[in-house]
Amino acid sequence: MNLYTEEPRNFTPHEINLFTSLASQAAIAIENARLFESLEEIYIEVITALANAIDARDAYTHGHSNRVMEYSVALAEGMGLSPEEVDVIRHASILHDVGKIGIREKILKKPGLLTEDERREMEYHPFIGTRILQSVKLLEPVMPLVYHHHERYDGTGYPDGLKGEEIPLGSRIIAVADAFESMTSDRPYRKALPLEEALAELRRGAGRQFDPRVVEVFLRLVEEGKIRVRWSDGRVIPITEHLGKAGMS
Repeated sequence: MNLYTEEPRNFTPHEINLFTSLASQAAIAIENARLFESLEEIYIEVITALANAIDARDAYTHGHSNRVMEYSVALAEGMGLSPEEVDVIRHASILHDVGKIGIREKILKKPGLLTEDERREMEYHPFIGTRILQSVKLLEPVMPLVYHHHERYDGTGYPDGLKGEEIPLGSRIIAVADAFESMTSDRPYRKALPLEEALAELRRGAGRQFDPRVVEVFLRLVEEGKIRVRWSDGRVIPITEHLGKAGMS
């Protein structure tokens, strides 16, 4: 803190006490800002640890959460959302499957179709995820996005059967990113779909499973080369390297 006067003078004890008080308040504000930044770093580390714990349960889904996060962030930015909204979607997308920690491993790794009872248990994971996240105050904005990421645009999804704009935009974004990542990855019950077929599935699902506006932006980002396929072995390949012009139409 620098103090200037037009003419040389001696500050009075009262003035010195006032300036000292102001300096102390500034120091407290700076320290609080530093502590908040440290808290944010811890928050990010907790998010990353939770996501890694989910993926570690199944070799087939290793890296799934990070890839969904990358696609979701690209979509959010492509739709012109604010940095604050993008951050919420970033954290929600990496944690979207955290509730699967509470699902039995034999269901997660089952190579065939799930029975009706198994399907109901699997559909419970958004609720479990929200219960886990609600204990962390900083994760409150993330919870609705995690809870509703399996809703469908036509209202036939779960857990609440929300329809269209009733579904949080972040959840609609994560739904597209999650579906695309799942379709382009190997699973116990099937091999990864060809990229052209995965994109065709997104087009077919627009207006039914997916928000058509989100699908439109995703396809545009693909054409612009801003969406990249990240494989579990660490390779990063632009989608346009795999698609000819016919595949982009």
